Amino acid sequence: MVAAPVVNITVNGKAISARPGQTVLQAAADAGIEIPALCNHPHLRPEGSCRVCLVEIEKQRTLQPACTFPVADGMVVQTESAKAVESRKMVLQMIFSERSHYCMYCQMSGTAQSTDCELQKLGYRYGLNHWSYGPNYAKNWPIDATRTHFVMDHARCILCRRCVRACQQIAANHTLGVQQRGFKTMICADDNVQFGESSCVSCGTCLQVCPTGALADRRSAYRGHESEVTRTKAVCLGCSVGCGIEAITRDNQLLRVEGDWKAGNEGMLCSVGRFDVVEPKPVRIMWPMVRTDGRLVETSWDKALTFAAGKFRQAHRVAGLASPRLPNEALAAFACFFHEVLMSNEVGLLYGEDPPLELGQPAVLHDVAASDCIVIIAGNPMKQQKVVGHLIKRAYDNDARIIVVNDRPTELDSYAHLRLQLQDVSYHGESPFEQLKNTYHLRGTGVSQLKAAVEAAQRPVVLYGGGLTTTVYAALRALPAKVHFLPLINGTNAAGAARLGLRPRPVHGEALYVMVGDDLPDGMVLPHRQFTLVQSAYRSAWTESADVVLPAMIWAEMKGHMINIEGRSLPVAPLLVAPKSVHACWETLLQLSMRIGYSLSFDEISDISKAVV
Repeated sequence: MVAAPVVNITVNGKAISARPGQTVLQAAADAGIEIPALCNHPHLRPEGSCRVCLVEIEKQRTLQPACTFPVADGMVVQTESAKAVESRKMVLQMIFSERSHYCMYCQMSGTAQSTDCELQKLGYRYGLNHWSYGPNYAKNWPIDATRTHFVMDHARCILCRRCVRACQQIAANHTLGVQQRGFKTMICADDNVQFGESSCVSCGTCLQVCPTGALADRRSAYRGHESEVTRTKAVCLGCSVGCGIEAITRDNQLLRVEGDWKAGNEGMLCSVGRFDVVEPKPVRIMWPMVRTDGRLVETSWDKALTFAAGKFRQAHRVAGLASPRLPNEALAAFACFFHEVLMSNEVGLLYGEDPPLELGQPAVLHDVAASDCIVIIAGNPMKQQKVVGHLIKRAYDNDARIIVVNDRPTELDSYAHLRLQLQDVSYHGESPFEQLKNTYHLRGTGVSQLKAAVEAAQRPVVLYGGGLTTTVYAALRALPAKVHFLPLINGTNAAGAARLGLRPRPVHGEALYVMVGDDLPDGMVLPHRQFTLVQSAYRSAWTESADVVLPAMIWAEMKGHMINIEGRSLPVAPLLVAPKSVHACWETLLQLSMRIGYSLSFDEISDISKAVV
């Protein structure tokens, strides 16, 4: 093995080994030496606009920006020389003077130890206790509160352009820009329209990279400094992508969600994963309920489970439907309960779609962004796997060829270099569950066009949905070995459910057990049965039509694992402590099985759920 080349430099008298191509800022950061910067962000391309990171480099006539200056062998750098510090103080004074940074009313403001504002933190660090150039407080900077989830206060903006670059380089949405010049310069959206009326998709990437209080999250603002909250790495259960998140909690409350920069999604989240999971939901179910005299009445766990067990024993056949948002452990317990306790195979998912997984070499999320040719067949990522859709747009920005194959318009059609039409050859049955089973075909001429496109590429990726004919899947398997495949699975943990043999299907029985978790109906009507038990976190049309309702945990309280579209087993970590009256789904099933007369063991469930991984 050949040793990686090393660049030897000296920073503040300390010898450092850097990598070729690194900047002074990056090399110093790797060595634990902090060089102040405001416009720089480790996940954005450096711009060198704020000039806070200016350092003194031996043999250089003037101070140089550490964020853009490349390392060279033998380089000697001073980050806190008198000349660098004096320049840095002047730059900070100028930044403070440009807008009315009235820190006392800012949600990021705090003491030298508690402040979350990067600008204020540097003010404390360099002893700025007065303004050398007073701001113009007569100027009224606008506040744009037209977005649902966060607010833009231009008075606190330092024009670092992190938000603009994040919108371009990470989200690839290109909504944000700048308008006018000089002291009139402002961040704008599209052709200077209000943010809420722009092409903004509320992914919140700009919010996460903002160094000051210019962008403020509506729900978590003023609810605690970084030093007062807890950060927990977890997995988003909004869809099957399984994005890495950092959940910010305090006093058993979920304040906000941020993207995990080190996860496969590289910090990118969609509006569902960042905001919708935190937004208030319908009324929480805290205790079991049994229908009495036509209305649901709260009761004890023992009475509700005993009543339900009696109904299940009387039924000739019991059917079960589970939400694909549940972790493997809950789904395994549900399957075991039906097969072992009820001796019934009438069990499936409420919805979801798990395409075949053996088409070829599997892809990971990074492969999508790095691809030079992307085929999207029978899927709509910008609607159902939104982060994948943003990765496709990022690849498009890097000149990747995009091919969309579908039977209907998609949000990625405007990016497509080639658009092919699928033919609907479905059979529509009478059952609403049979109507979910659509089948689509791509004619041979279209397959030939796909093959030619991927053969001409170096890093082709095929993203495919379910419901294609066996002929199309066979044609995809026959593509060159260099093609990577990523299934567009619908349903958060539909892949984990499929490994347990659970898929959307019509189920039959006089009694019905629906394990909903924290899912919501979204217009779906449950089939009518003589007796229905619904286990749900929230009141909904489903619970209102049930005979027995049992509480369930929400996603932030659950523990277990899920399988994402990459085929990886991801841990589902509890972020909040569930109310004492709310039990885990597997625990409910154990208690219910005992009342039916069969002692379902935790070991059985555990062994089966481990096999899913």
